[in-house]
Amino acid sequence: MEDWPIIGVVVVADINKCPAGFTTIDRTYDRTEEADLWRDGLFGRRVCRYLCVQRSAPQPGREVLVDISIITEKEQVPAGFTTLELTHDTREKATKKKVICVRWMNASITTSALSELIFMGRGSKKPPQGYTLVGELNNLMLCYKMSPIKTVSAISSHNSVESSLNNMSNLSNNLPYALHPATTQGYTQGQSAPYTQGQSAPYTQGHSAPYPVPRQLSHAFGPPERGYTSLGVTVAPLSGVPWQLSSKLQALSSLKQIQIPTIRYKSYKDIENEYCYQFDVERTAKANSG
Repeated sequence: MEDWPIIGVVVVADINKCPAGFTTIDRTYDRTEEADLWRDGLFGRRVCRYLCVQRSAPQPGREVLVDISIITEKEQVPAGFTTLELTHDTREKATKKKVICVRWMNASITTSALSELIFMGRGSKKPPQGYTLVGELNNLMLCYKMSPIKTVSAISSHNSVESSLNNMSNLSNNLPYALHPATTQGYTQGQSAPYTQGQSAPYTQGHSAPYPVPRQLSHAFGPPERGYTSLGVTVAPLSGVPWQLSSKLQALSSLKQIQIPTIRYKSYKDIENEYCYQFDVERTAKANSG
């Protein structure tokens, strides 16, 4: 679950009011300091702020966290980002002097996302291996870890393949004959009699003829696949099937030649200077005609 993408980020004022399904980041990465984003003075009412994150396997249409930034209160929010301005539990100001900005993206259009956020204490200048430094927030250094997105279907498929291979390994121990070496390669249990291409396959008493010799497999069209049969013959399920790029994807490849022009950022003042029209000529013409 630690590599699952972050799907929710909030700030809370009370450490005991973290939303259900979220995890509170209450300590620094080395566990030496409290990860309080406010750190009010020693006297009077103490104000606290804690960052909470939620991780989950990406679901269809669900957004994941793909970027995070820290800016000052006077800076403009980066394009595509939203801010964590208020606490989730009390609707108060989330941070002081600086603002946390986050960027979300649909899980179906990205291959990686932020999977972990950590804070480093005072004096820490270099983030841990695999982490990227974001910036400073109230003497705490915010860092993130980027991971490839793993879907539930991919994890289930991987487990299913491993289970099938284990079942075949156990089955080979109960067969009355030896399997082809290519079939048993990688098994942790059972032994196989030696067998080479072109020889008659081994057979046991009670069979009138040897088992069929497996044909020479061609790997010209794709990667070799391992198959299993009751006769101990190895046949690649995809042997002879041509591998080619879909015509739909081939059409998309032509889009790589498109040159996307660079759009220069224009401030409000730039737009006013470039497009503002004072109608001086029209006013002069009207005055002269009168």
